Amino acid sequence: MSRWFFIIGGVLLSIFAAVYAYLGGFATPQVEQLTTPQPIYLAGRYYEGIPDQNFAKLFSQTNELYRAGTLKGTLGNIYYNDPEKEGQEVKAFIGLVVPDTTSQQLPVGYSFRALPAGQRVLRARVKASFMLAPGKLYPALKDALKERNLQTQSVFVEQFPEDAPSEMLVVLR
Repeated sequence: MSRWFFIIGGVLLSIFAAVYAYLGGFATPQVEQLTTPQPIYLAGRYYEGIPDQNFAKLFSQTNELYRAGTLKGTLGNIYYNDPEKEGQEVKAFIGLVVPDTTSQQLPVGYSFRALPAGQRVLRARVKASFMLAPGKLYPALKDALKERNLQTQSVFVEQFPEDAPSEMLVVLR
């Protein structure tokens, strides 16, 4: 009995490790400091408050619009505060990173936001699924900020392209 338990447990653990590796769970983020060469535009909706079902609904609505082709771009968000530092309240713009503000019409309730060009940022990138990437990128940025003794404006921009590494920027002071 215990022999089968270990065999089945080993097989399940191997499957879990393989899926985790496939999703990028073992990938290490690359961090660099740079200046944004051009503005980053997002089409989406603003949320402020304690994350709840409405917050989660924004992500799923945006994903549905993306999958249906109603909005074209890359899944992405702007956070205007650091929830870990400032408590549980979130100030966020949930949507898609788009190339410009003129090429597509927005659905009702959606608007554009931009991160202007010329911003000094710390950027972390990792080739991982959007489900795992934030858990890798936030700690990598926080560690790099401490190591380099940098101060932020607590503005974070996330991008989760399907065919390129996920990335997160934090705007520096």
